[in-house]
Amino acid sequence: MSAISESIGRVLRTPGIRAVALVDMGTGMVVGSAGDQTMDLMAAGPGLAEEARLAVRSPGPGVSVDAATVTTMTARSLYLTKILEYSGGEGLLLYADIDLAQTNVALATLQIDRLSPELLAS
Repeated sequence: MSAISESIGRVLRTPGIRAVALVDMGTGMVVGSAGDQTMDLMAAGPGLAEEARLAVRSPGPGVSVDAATVTTMTARSLYLTKILEYSGGEGLLLYADIDLAQTNVALATLQIDRLSPELLAS
């Protein structure tokens, strides 16, 4: 098992997280994924990357983005897209599909934040 797969697996073991993907922001390619909806994540990669690029594009003169998190919520799910690393149009983002009935969103988000450095080191 690769280091990326191991790190993604740790994130997936967080209670309530149904699917996880690590996406290259420059290409939209899914570098690694695990959980339910793996095929859907592969197709969604380019859209997730574009959404993340828009979130960090031109925040203002002399301002750089160190971190950005985009969330989308439905009645049953929270979709979290967290930019892990970004520089000059390239970077990595983490996408997580969180089941609201199965987890405490704050704890799941803290766990994702805690495990994010492992994904970058992979």
